[in-house]
Amino acid sequence: MPPVSLSPRSIFDPYADSAAAAVGPGAGWRAVPRAFRAYYQDRLSWFALAVSSVILCYGGGLLMFWFHSVELGEGGPAISWQAHWLLDSTFGFLALTPLLVLIMPIAVAWSTMLSRPDRPGTMLISYAVIAGGLFALATTPGPIFHDQFVGRGTWLADQVTQWIGDPSAPLPPISHYPVSAALTQQLGFGIALYMSLALVSVLLIRAAIGRAGRRVPAMSVSATE
Repeated sequence: MPPVSLSPRSIFDPYADSAAAAVGPGAGWRAVPRAFRAYYQDRLSWFALAVSSVILCYGGGLLMFWFHSVELGEGGPAISWQAHWLLDSTFGFLALTPLLVLIMPIAVAWSTMLSRPDRPGTMLISYAVIAGGLFALATTPGPIFHDQFVGRGTWLADQVTQWIGDPSAPLPPISHYPVSAALTQQLGFGIALYMSLALVSVLLIRAAIGRAGRRVPAMSVSATE
């Protein structure tokens, strides 16, 4: 079997060779575990994961909070909007970060295969479209899980209300949507949102690596077998 190389540096390191570190289309499915292992042997992959997860889950969670709670009138427990945002976003962070562990290497591999190596700008946009699109798909069932675990009337929401809210405060009426409508609204708003935030995250990571300069390679270990 030919060597398999998949590295985060083709996307996240501004000093890296943009043509390097991709899984060839003929590598076959048996090469996928080796490619994922190679990807996460580089410590930059974990830094990129942490930054991306915070931006997508907390930055995206803030805009999703506005969309669902304010724009769609779905309301929430008797807590401040800041606490409501942190509750929902932390739930999303814990649930969705493991999915990003899979999504990000896939997006790196696809974007390096589908883009021209001599045009790194197109590669970054491809990464943002693929990673953001896959993340949006992964979050489509979010309204269902939210209502089951952290929505108004759930055990966790009641505990948070008792702790930092006002259990006696009157709650305004909320809007209810059919499941199909809730999922469609989530996906429709999430596609543009998460693609944009995926691009923001990759630009911030590259900026951070760029400020660190040539000290960055000391962060990494061999990413090939």
